[in-house]
Parts: sequence; C-alpha cells; structure tokens
Amino acid sequence: MKKFLAMLLAVSMVASMSAVSFAVSGSSRTLTGTPDKTTPADAYASMIKDGKYDDDDGYPIDTTLIGPFGYNSDDKNLTIDSVEYGKTAYFLLTEYYLDSGEETRLVTQSESTDKLKVKGDWEEGKSLVDGMAITKKKVNGFGVYDDLDDKDNFTEDADFTSDMANDYGFVSGKYYYMVAITVEDSSSTSDADIIGTLTLSKSKKPKADDIDFDVAINVDWEQSYRKTEDLTIEGDYDPIYSETYYALKFDCDEEIELGFNDDSTFTVDVSGQPKTLLYFDTDFNSSIAAKYPLAELNFWNGNGAKFNRTGEMFLSIGDEDYDNYYLYQINSDGSLSEVANAEYDDADEGFYFKTRTLGSYVVSDMELDTSATESSDESDDIVVTPVDPVTPVNPGTGARA
Repeated sequence: MKKFLAMLLAVSMVASMSAVSFAVSGSSRTLTGTPDKTTPADAYASMIKDGKYDDDDGYPIDTTLIGPFGYNSDDKNLTIDSVEYGKTAYFLLTEYYLDSGEETRLVTQSESTDKLKVKGDWEEGKSLVDGMAITKKKVNGFGVYDDLDDKDNFTEDADFTSDMANDYGFVSGKYYYMVAITVEDSSSTSDADIIGTLTLSKSKKPKADDIDFDVAINVDWEQSYRKTEDLTIEGDYDPIYSETYYALKFDCDEEIELGFNDDSTFTVDVSGQPKTLLYFDTDFNSSIAAKYPLAELNFWNGNGAKFNRTGEMFLSIGDEDYDNYYLYQINSDGSLSEVANAEYDDADEGFYFKTRTLGSYVVSDMELDTSATESSDESDDIVVTPVDPVTPVNPGTGARA
C-alpha cells in the first residue's frame, strides 16, 4: 500500500510539473517598444477633431509586440513552442486607442498597417533571417500540437488565450496583423538564436516614428534531444513520424533499430555516431511520375542522413498490390538508379538493402528506363518499355518473385 501511495504521489508531482512547464503567460511574450520621437498617444491626439478621433486612417501602431509564435496553416492556430528552421516566427501587432482610458488591442484592420514598414538590425543570427514582412493571418487559438501520431491533436493553452482576450481583445476566428520573420532552413542538429532590434515605421498617418523592439527568437527542431530525453538514443527507437525533423543524439555503442511509422526500419551500429538530423516523408514526386505515365509509383523520401557504419534498410511496401515490385534510388540530380543488392521479401512485404545514407527511393509496378531521367539535349521524349512479369527476384532492380 505504501509503495502504491508513493507511486501515486510521484505521478501527481510529474503531472503538476508538466502543467507548470506548459503554461505560458501573456506577459512573457510581450515586448515593449520605444518610439524615437512621437508616441502612439501623441499620434492619437493629433487626429482628434471636434473632440472625436478620426479613424478613417486606422489607429496608431502601439509600443506592444507579442511573440514569437509559430503558425499552423491547416488549423489556423498560433503555437507557443519553439520556432523551427525553415518556418516563420510571428509577432502580433497592437494599436493604440482610447475607450474610457488608455487601451491597447490587436490590429484587425488594414488601415492601421497601411504603409507600415519593418526592418531588423541583428546582433546574432543574421544569416538565419530569410526575410521580414507585415502579414495577416486568421487565428483560432494559442497552444501546442503534442501528439505526433495525430497531427490535428491541438491542445489549447486556456490561460494564455484568456490573457490575450482580456488584455488585447483577442477573439477566436478573426484575422490579425503580424510581423513575420522567415527563418532559413538548416541541416544542423544545434539550436540557434536570432537576437536584435526590430524597427517599425509608418509615414502615412497615423504615423509610427521608428518604434524599436528588442527581440530574441530561439530556433530549434520541435523534436530535439534538447527538449525530449527520449531523443537521446540509448537503444531501439520508434516510431519516427513522417514529415517531422528529429535531432537525435546517440548515447550507446551497439546495433539499434530505428522504426518509421510506415513500418520501414533501419538497423545500424551507432558506435561513435554523431548527432544526426533525421527526416522522411512519402510525398509524391510529380516530376519523376511525369516521365513514367504508365507506372504506378510510390515514394520514400529521406533527407540524406548519414551514418558512420553501413546498416540494413527495410523499405516497407505496405498494402500496395502489384504483380511486380521494382526499387530505384532517386539521385540528387533527379535521375534514377538501381539499388545495389536490393531484395524483395514477399513475407515482410518490402525491400531489404544495405546503405549508410537514408536517401530517397521510388517503388514501381514496372521496370523503369532509368535513362529517361538523365539530362539530355537530344530529346525530351519519354521512353517506356513494357516488360513481361518476372519470375525470379532480380537483385539489381528488385523485381518481385
């Protein structure tokens, strides 16, 4: 009984700690800017006529910026976890207006941001900034996506959403104006910081006279060993979900199996393996498919993750019901080549082959003319040669027995 109570208490403490770490207050993401000369209150006062504010040109941009956030374009949610490489960091703009006292609210109308310009002066991470712009996004809520098995499983941070509603007039489902900072893509396993000053200026009334904001953006992979202990690999690990980058750290000197959520696996000795960025998806490659219009094609696209030692890749075919299976590697120039020593296993329903690099592959129901993907100035014609069903397994192309 005592052991049970102790276990229950431990679980309760872990749950409590998780809840605390998840909560993000509105104030923790609020940046206070400094105007060069004219304050938003001055700009507001200058547009009062006959005791009434002239809002035809919108309201003055205020000295509060809220962020950074990520954004899920499918569900229209702002995310409060880290900003990933290759993605965009968003900062919500606010405007100044008077309604029975000094007020700050989120910007929803284009008049307030018309001719608004943004520039950056970066002390750190300048090379990571790919561009900046003022943009408008629909926002349904604030929170995190905490279930990779169900990418639609959004957990809203109710406290944060409540703060945004009470302090800045947030209403779910409306469009809001933001500063968007696009982050360069990367193959690094390390995190990085973008630190500097954002300056907002607007020559059209109501003017914004160089409002400076000190910003700091931590850029990291959502699935990183720095954030999740499980990604410091000490043995077999699965599943690795598609369309997700993993920054892995290996803390073992033995052969392990990495399992992917499409039932493919990679078995390799990771002794001395450095930190590795791993990614795959099964997106359809239309440019390759256009060269083989008669073939049924399925793709497995890795990011070229390299390992110290040669391992065994098992590429699952899944429930595809072809008379024959042929496996090809997609090279960096878009050409195809046979996968050396690839063998199809009818019982396991997939190909086995040796490799050190998790590249990109295509499975076809017919033999493909690999010269059709090679660069040539002579002809752009597509050559497709029908073949009869193959009885034995061909180690070069991987035809199914």
